Amino acid sequence: MADKIFLGTSADNDALYLEKHKFDCGWYWAFGYIGNRNLHMHIESLIKHPAGYNPNWTDVSAQFNRTWITQKQWWVLRDLFLTAYALKEAAAAYRHGGHQTQDAAPYRVTSTERADMVNKDLETVLDNIWQYLTEAHAARPREG
Repeated sequence: MADKIFLGTSADNDALYLEKHKFDCGWYWAFGYIGNRNLHMHIESLIKHPAGYNPNWTDVSAQFNRTWITQKQWWVLRDLFLTAYALKEAAAAYRHGGHQTQDAAPYRVTSTERADMVNKDLETVLDNIWQYLTEAHAARPREG
């Protein structure tokens, strides 16, 4: 199975690929990395609301110069990635709390077991994203 999927091209016509998710450092999921040999960023930057006003920010055409992803597919991906990022934050909170000061430790709600449970759900969402993209990419209309 591929470890990256072509999503489309940037405004500069550079190919953009999504890397497959992986479990890192024994406690968190690394995912959402897009780019190429000259660019590395998170897909979150294409999904979260931009700082400036852009009425078309949810349109797939506002994110890619060219892409095989339809608007309907983009809505599905946005939904799943927003879920994935929320689960990642929840798992981190259960694992480490707010991670600001040890003085907060006695007041935190931390649980390795709950972090592991949330990470298992996150793994399912990430596997589903990868399956969805793989199937959609294989079924896309070919130019020609």
